[in-house]
Amino acid sequence: MIAAITVLTIVLAAAGTVLYLGSYFWGGFLILAAIALHLFKVFKRDGAEETMALVKKSYKMLWVPLAGIVIAIVTGGIIMVVTGYNPFKAYAALFYGGLVRNWHISVLNAAPLLFTGLSIAVAFKAGLFNIGAEGQYYMGAMAAAWLGLTLNLPSVISITLIFVIAGAFGAAWNFVPAILKVRTGAHEVITTMMLAHTARYLSPVFIRANGGDPSTSTHPYVTTEILESNWLPAFQSFLPEANYRLHTGILIAILAAIFVQYLIYQTRIGFEIRAVGQNRDAARAQGISIGRNIMRALLIAGFLAGLAGVNQVTGLDHKLFENLQAGYGWNGISVALLASNSPIGVIFTSLFWGMLDAGGQYMVRTTQTPNAIVEIVKGILLFLVVAKYIYVYLGDWIRKRRKRRLAAGVAAAEGAAS
Repeated sequence: MIAAITVLTIVLAAAGTVLYLGSYFWGGFLILAAIALHLFKVFKRDGAEETMALVKKSYKMLWVPLAGIVIAIVTGGIIMVVTGYNPFKAYAALFYGGLVRNWHISVLNAAPLLFTGLSIAVAFKAGLFNIGAEGQYYMGAMAAAWLGLTLNLPSVISITLIFVIAGAFGAAWNFVPAILKVRTGAHEVITTMMLAHTARYLSPVFIRANGGDPSTSTHPYVTTEILESNWLPAFQSFLPEANYRLHTGILIAILAAIFVQYLIYQTRIGFEIRAVGQNRDAARAQGISIGRNIMRALLIAGFLAGLAGVNQVTGLDHKLFENLQAGYGWNGISVALLASNSPIGVIFTSLFWGMLDAGGQYMVRTTQTPNAIVEIVKGILLFLVVAKYIYVYLGDWIRKRRKRRLAAGVAAAEGAAS
């Protein structure tokens, strides 16, 4: 019975997710049914106590980001009132636009953010800050554009090759920072950021070499369009009422998040990466190689960020633009922090971040409220999330200081007694 419930839960969750992302909003009921079935399975298998423990654990994970969202929205509303805008109309337009009218844009925004958010989260698990995910994104996009122009194979084969090879280009862009970190201790924030700007300025050169030469081309600032056989399938091919721009890249990104969750928490590699991130001295004492796991984490992070570029070229744009100014690598940091570096959490925070951008566009058009309000809400939310880490750090420091004082007091008392 448990096995049958598990299979039904997976089917309902998968079908509901695909339908909901394709703007068939009744798919949300299938997702809720899957959650209810999962809780029922835990109840049948482990009892009421374990079920309540799971609910409480989920609540503890959710309350901080949800509280941050509420505080950020209220603060943004106060700012709107002070500056003469109607917060009720503005937020009604924001959420209607992001969750209903422009939902397809929310999903399109979320797909690359999911990949870069995963990239940042994996690096954070090893105690590293892959701030240069934007550069790895560009390398993946350039590799995908070149492969998309040259590979003329059946779609399944060519698209698979593009994802693997272009992802490897993203990983390779992190190889030098990884080597420098291991060999010299050079900080990855500096090295990955420098290479991010390098990749950004390489893109115009690449575009000129692939169809965008101003002297010979009618489209001087964009590459030639990739072969249609290298386009990701559109949702419309199996959901006729879906927006024509929606593509299956978001589904690949969700599968990547599930795989990363498994890798980090269910494998030896993930255990070693987490051990290095939590306490390098303790990890070294257990025979875990610090350098090897730094290399692993940064290369995996680069691969995932590269996939964000592949997603955009093969799924949405089908070409590479010179003035891309994507920002997906930088925004991936916010997405990962909001999810507390949970790979599954990144799925939801990337959709939320994408929804804010899509809803903000609709809010500006319909209420003339400046889009700066959305950026203010984002900034406040990110500050509150980072403040949570500061609070945890200070709490740990205070507890350790109290323990040292208590130990010193006990030692002094024992010395006086003797």
